[in-house]
Amino acid sequence: MATFCFLFFLCFGHLAAADEAGDYVGSQQCAACHQQAFADWQGSHHQQAMQHASKLTVLGDFNNSEFSYNGIRSTFYKKGESFWVKTDGADGSLQDFKIAYTFGVHPLQQYLIAFDDGRLQALSIAWDSRSVEQGGQRWFHLYPNEQVSHQDALHWTRQSQNWNSQCAECHSTNLQKNYQPASNSYQTTWSEISVGCESCHGPGAAHIQWSKQQSAAVKSKGLTAHLDQAAQWQRHPKAATAHISRMQGEAGDSAANNSQIDHCGRCHSRRSSLHSDNKSASFSEQLLDSHMLSLIESSLYYADGQIKEEVFVHGSFLQSKMHQRGVVCSNCHNPHSLQLKQQGNALCAQCHNPASFDSPEHHHHVADSSGGQCVNCHMPETTYMVVDPRRDHSLRVPRPDISLQLALPNACNQCHQDKSVAWAAAAFKQWYPDRIKQSHFAYAFNAADQLQPLAVPKLAALAADSSQAVIIRASALQRLSAYQDQYSINTALTLLAAPQPLIRVAALQVLAAMPLEQRIGPVWPLLSDPIKAVRLEATRLLAAATVPTALSTALTEPQRQQLQQAVADYLAMANSHADSPNGQLQLAAIYEQLDQAAKAKQAYQHALLLEPDFIPALINFADWYRAQGQDELALPLLLKSLNLSPTNADVHFSLGLLYIRLNQRQQALNHVQQAAELAPRVAHYSYVYGVVLFDMGQSELAIAVLKKALLQHPGHPDILTALVSYLQRLGRAAEATAYAAQLP
Repeated sequence: MATFCFLFFLCFGHLAAADEAGDYVGSQQCAACHQQAFADWQGSHHQQAMQHASKLTVLGDFNNSEFSYNGIRSTFYKKGESFWVKTDGADGSLQDFKIAYTFGVHPLQQYLIAFDDGRLQALSIAWDSRSVEQGGQRWFHLYPNEQVSHQDALHWTRQSQNWNSQCAECHSTNLQKNYQPASNSYQTTWSEISVGCESCHGPGAAHIQWSKQQSAAVKSKGLTAHLDQAAQWQRHPKAATAHISRMQGEAGDSAANNSQIDHCGRCHSRRSSLHSDNKSASFSEQLLDSHMLSLIESSLYYADGQIKEEVFVHGSFLQSKMHQRGVVCSNCHNPHSLQLKQQGNALCAQCHNPASFDSPEHHHHVADSSGGQCVNCHMPETTYMVVDPRRDHSLRVPRPDISLQLALPNACNQCHQDKSVAWAAAAFKQWYPDRIKQSHFAYAFNAADQLQPLAVPKLAALAADSSQAVIIRASALQRLSAYQDQYSINTALTLLAAPQPLIRVAALQVLAAMPLEQRIGPVWPLLSDPIKAVRLEATRLLAAATVPTALSTALTEPQRQQLQQAVADYLAMANSHADSPNGQLQLAAIYEQLDQAAKAKQAYQHALLLEPDFIPALINFADWYRAQGQDELALPLLLKSLNLSPTNADVHFSLGLLYIRLNQRQQALNHVQQAAELAPRVAHYSYVYGVVLFDMGQSELAIAVLKKALLQHPGHPDILTALVSYLQRLGRAAEATAYAAQLP
């Protein structure tokens, strides 16, 4: 079984051009007036994001070439004008599949296979379109270090490689997903097969009408998306760095004008959509009105914000000082060809005086060497999908001193792989003595990722620090949700009215730890927030209040109606993800809050129909059975989860609790012990392990486990309470009193 991970860039389902394109007119209609932009767009990665498979678009070798992987020999061949592959299908047998579309062009090209139920699946064997000199012109598998079989969730026929749900939104124009839950099928359409002009600028019909009238009163020129930035950069010859100046008639802080960045971020970010139907197109001025952005989470980024998993640029760029100063995407990239505006260090020299920065005195490398290239120090590369290097857009100063302390990567050792991190840190300290003294959020984030209690005040300080990038502040706040203590809750309460919606969303996530009765007051006003992401998160926290018995005091009729409408909006959003296991899990969770058990069960079942090996659904469905008093039905789900992921601490813990309820105490002890040992950072697992030990008569071992857990989680109230109680029962009053004094 390969490591299972949902990614969002690999797939495609069977589509046809939309019958009703509405106000979409097609990129060809733009060419007459916007000749240079259209010419730049031709041949770009956007223009070739997806194409019908033909001799003009297919780059791979389909001349009966073969590729072997995990015991399967796949053959790529032609049949007339069409392209085919003989490879393992959903049942593991060799079958012949016709290539319907190409997906991407460089540095790799994937191939999409259509099925009768309307889905397109992305083949996991891709073509390396780089030159022979670069190691390309070959077939390769996207999971070379795995052994992905047809039974694996990463197999090309499985849901994780489905284009309709995972990739379609960003690779075609005016995409209508049109998922049919009853038949588990699609009727997906588009108005343009690839990323055309209207993917970024919005439907063009009104703009064409405006062009015929040239009405000055229509400031939008008939366009729904406004991507121009009303700012210019100026650098005086002797100045080290350029400054931003607004064009005449404009006012305000340009750094707050994120319109262009948010439009690019709709696709160039790790995020989930907030659409309320099957449509994907959205041209809101703010990203959080159409998508929920992933923050600097430990699964995606290193503790210092460097990219770890593929996060598609936006989240890393938001961390940068350049973003805070007002730099936007089009300052560096031609928005139509997607090419850089300058090559090499000349790109950075648009704003940074080369006399100050493009010199050995600054970078301490030989001029014009690899080490003298700005991007190699400030935008190091990470390779994804085997052959696709992506640069980190946080544009950070390398900090090998932080690497030395926290075991994080750094740009210096990425090049100097034959040297130690200590060597790099020593050189950095010598060259940049002031930089090494600068504080960094990495220390607080690293401590929080280990659930250290001392991280809480540091995270709270970061969340309140207006000098930090908004995404850093929001990420600090989000990490506080793991602590569920009053300090964290109070911090979140003070930031519910923050002007930045990303911070309001993160604050709401912390307040999930509050009892419903207590959070309803502070959260209620955010049901009317102007930003959709905030409204939806507030709704998630208050949905249970629609159940008549949830509150001691009933809602007024206007309140009830407002909350019911908010819940309806939330369900509409969640149903737009009904074709993904995560989407069904989201539906199940809200239905459980609404006390609609049958609908929750249906959602869990649909999640497992889409992906039978989806462990979060298996665990949560088992918990649903527990709530219904049907532990005998929960057990097979948890045993299957354990078979899929033997080292999953959550699975072991759930099994331990189930065996406790079944009065199989030794089985329970075995599993809670494994949960505690596999996840020592989770204090609750160690606490329960200690409780079970004591209940089974192993009092001294229980005390030892709880003391050890307390060292890792100082001040944890449950662990302290258990220690006080058990020590008193053992007649060790002095010890009990000492621990009681540590209770908050």
